[in-house]
Amino acid sequence: MYEKNLPNRAGLTPEFQDGVTAFTEWAKSQQAYMDSEKIRCPCRKCKNTVFKIPDEVNFDLYMKGFMPEYYNWTSHGEERVQEYFEAVTAPHLQDKQNPPALVHIIMAVAL
Repeated sequence: MYEKNLPNRAGLTPEFQDGVTAFTEWAKSQQAYMDSEKIRCPCRKCKNTVFKIPDEVNFDLYMKGFMPEYYNWTSHGEERVQEYFEAVTAPHLQDKQNPPALVHIIMAVAL
């Protein structure tokens, strides 16, 4: 989703356009993280410090792209990866001496 431009900057990739749409739909569904009808703009310039209407956020993302390293949308209601990992694996970690093999794989990828 973060590969914005087609080769030779011939437009936006369909994957990026779909990702921007998915992002704004997600952000609009998180009322606790909104300011009235506005959502935080995660573009390279605004860096989640400015609230804008979703169409303006889309425009900024199309023109400037997402701010670096914003893969986990924590300013828009998404859980932090570490918190999610702990919630998902907690039941399996009760036997800390012999956790399932999948837990080892997940921990290696997440950390």
